[in-house]
Amino acid sequence: MKKPVIKVMSLTLCAALALGGLGGTVYALNAAGNPAPAQSVPAEPSGETAPTGDRNIKDETVYVLARADGSVEKIIVSDWVRNTQGGDTIHDVTRLTEIENVKGSETYTLGGDNACVWDAKGNDIYYQGSIDQELPVSVAVSYTLDGQPVSPEELTGKSGRVSIRFDYTNHQYELVDIGGRQEKIYVPFAMLTGVVLDNDVFSNVSVSNGKLVNDGDRTIVAGLALPGLQDSLGLDRDTLDLPGYVEITADVEGFTLETTVTLAANGLFNDIACEVNELDGVDELDDELDQLTDAMDQLMDGSSRLYDGLCALLDSSNELAAGIDKLAAGAAQLKQGADGLSAGAGRLQTGAAALSQGLDALAQQNAALNGGAAQVFQTLLNTADAQLAAAGVQAPKLTAQNYAQVLEGVIASAGNSPAGQQVSALKASLDSYNSFYQGLQQYTAGVSQAQDGARELNTGIGTLKSGADSLGVGAGQLYDGILTMRNRSPALIDGVTRLRDGAMELSDGLKEFNEKGVQKLVDAFDGGLGQLMDRMDAVKAVSERYASFSGISPDMDGQVKFVWRTEAVKAQD
Repeated sequence: MKKPVIKVMSLTLCAALALGGLGGTVYALNAAGNPAPAQSVPAEPSGETAPTGDRNIKDETVYVLARADGSVEKIIVSDWVRNTQGGDTIHDVTRLTEIENVKGSETYTLGGDNACVWDAKGNDIYYQGSIDQELPVSVAVSYTLDGQPVSPEELTGKSGRVSIRFDYTNHQYELVDIGGRQEKIYVPFAMLTGVVLDNDVFSNVSVSNGKLVNDGDRTIVAGLALPGLQDSLGLDRDTLDLPGYVEITADVEGFTLETTVTLAANGLFNDIACEVNELDGVDELDDELDQLTDAMDQLMDGSSRLYDGLCALLDSSNELAAGIDKLAAGAAQLKQGADGLSAGAGRLQTGAAALSQGLDALAQQNAALNGGAAQVFQTLLNTADAQLAAAGVQAPKLTAQNYAQVLEGVIASAGNSPAGQQVSALKASLDSYNSFYQGLQQYTAGVSQAQDGARELNTGIGTLKSGADSLGVGAGQLYDGILTMRNRSPALIDGVTRLRDGAMELSDGLKEFNEKGVQKLVDAFDGGLGQLMDRMDAVKAVSERYASFSGISPDMDGQVKFVWRTEAVKAQD
């Protein structure tokens, strides 16, 4: 059998078959860092051979920010379009929104059918954007405590036997004719998950489909899964069970978990030719088992891509630090303004209290003023009654309410006589005092209203003062939190160092895959390699056609990888 066939089979199956003896891949990132900072620039692959020819190339990295249970919070896509032709313009296709050029000043125009034309001027294009669409593969993280399902929030700070399980579901497939039947052939994503565990919290750690690396202070857990490949190859699980999940089990004291990182990539399957017609028989597998070493090199290249992808998360560390500094400056200004508002509200509260006290004192005189004025009015009315009686005028007793009507009647009866003139003068005198009396009543009522308003003003200013004080405290807490985030940024570098150590362990593990997987492959598929190779060929073809998540021009080549970061599980500050 030809070498390409051997390579295909080894690449897609041998690693998975040997998981019972080793399991593993991936680097574990220290969760103190942020795997998908804003304005991240796609990393230029290290040590990989770029596609050649006259077609431009799109290298896409999809950063998935997820909750602790794996549910997606946000997706950020970084694209590097390699202008291999050196053209003045690049015709691209993208479904991204909020597109931003992160490494140059080149601009673009959008057209119909998601067409995007860049004014490249011979340069490569590095851009980033957001997208709202279903991922081709999903990650679900579940937790148990002493055998009972528990949410991440409920698990925080608890102790006992804990399991953390990563389940991967492949959604990306094509219907392909295999032996006269339409079969689902999934894009062959290799899922590489890494977790860093604090040895002060976790002990007696084990992992299914993975490997452990312990440096004394922490345990690095690396796991591998191949979701959908079992179905694509039509394998009976009783004969061979390819991993679809990674499960970590440990004894825990005061549970807390830093962020986890998962890489999904199908590029491992794209660069190998699968030529079924060149397969002459099973015996040739036995003759060329040594070629499987080359296939393991392909897996090593894949792990290197994981390393490069995670390093890309560090490319914008300076910009991230600068952004944190700006946030800190803004928080400091906010606190200063809140303190000023609190001081001003305090002064206003003092003035309002003095005003309220003055109006209280003034209002205390209202009853005396109104009572005295009423007594004077009554005295004037009594005097008027006596004057009318002395003049021989018969009239009802005068009151503040009837005097005007009674006196007008007397004046009408007396006419222009001396008595009428006297009564007219008497009425004018009473009218003048009545006007004063009514004005006094309006004044005292106004004092009472002003008193009530001053009390409400004083209460409202007190509420304002309390709110301003709370704002000042909150602004101070915000500032302290931002400073804490800035101080923890160096821990990200430590995570990259641990990734490098994990890569070395991965190389050893792949060697063990090579030693233990080959013979198992031959035994499992004795007599059925023809159909297996048909499916392998279909897997390769489907993988090659899946070159982008956000869209790609038909005249471009492409490759895409996905990087998940789950949020940390820890008590809220």
